[in-house]
Amino acid sequence: MTHDKNDYLLWQGTMRELSLKEQLHVAQQTGFGKISITPLHVTKWKEAGLSAKDQLSMADDHGVKLAHLDPLTRWAPKWLPDNVDPGFNDFLGFSIDDFMRLAEEFQVESMSTISSAPAGTVNSAQYTESFAAICERAASIGVRCDLEFIPFWGLFDLNMAWTIVRDADKDNSGIVFDYWHFMRGTPDLDLLSRIPGEKISSVQLADASLAYPADRPAPMDCLDWRVPCGEGEFPVTEITQTIQKIGGMKNVGPEIFSAKFDKMSADEIIASIRYFFPKALEKAGALNGYTARPV
Repeated sequence: MTHDKNDYLLWQGTMRELSLKEQLHVAQQTGFGKISITPLHVTKWKEAGLSAKDQLSMADDHGVKLAHLDPLTRWAPKWLPDNVDPGFNDFLGFSIDDFMRLAEEFQVESMSTISSAPAGTVNSAQYTESFAAICERAASIGVRCDLEFIPFWGLFDLNMAWTIVRDADKDNSGIVFDYWHFMRGTPDLDLLSRIPGEKISSVQLADASLAYPADRPAPMDCLDWRVPCGEGEFPVTEITQTIQKIGGMKNVGPEIFSAKFDKMSADEIIASIRYFFPKALEKAGALNGYTARPV
């Protein structure tokens, strides 16, 4: 099998403190054909003088697509979280209309929906109805609409996410599968093995300690303390093998939210990805031709 760089998506959280040009350089130099973008990042870059056209041109120059817009929270009846600094709401709080305008402007192929509402404030039926509606809105502009579960908010585990995606029954829907969210929620490899592979739209590899550190809030652990695969205690190989077996290894890439990575240069991040990412895939028998070099 040869390396198709369009099967690999470098998630922006791994390099969130770098400039757009540096992010594109990291993706290009590690064999990724796509990166994710956030509404907050692209808006700030626009305010700094880089138009959407400029950003797309830069991506094209690097042979990398700005493929996935992440995240939308306000699709559900409630979205305001109660367990993060209010300043984080600038990242989370883009309206549906503004989000969709950016999706069209940047010509993305897919988008993420998450719920940042407190646990128990939105029920599964409400989520399903709202998710079906936002999938239809995304379909009207030719965008796939993916659902991502996050264990410290209302839509908290794979079972809940799969129930919503299944019951909404939209052709342009799928699940963003994040290893940290899976392991910190209700990890169930048997359930994962029974989900149709075509409904796993994207895969985000990460590692961490097996249990929450007692002195660390869950959002902080998620956003600052992930580590490259092989440096933590997650069963990365078993998870990857399960996803590979069901045919879900699409848009695969690392998502290492890390205060340590935030201080690293582009070249240091390139070196880290080139070391740990192919090693993790190969150990699971899921290398699939990937090579951590420019393609």
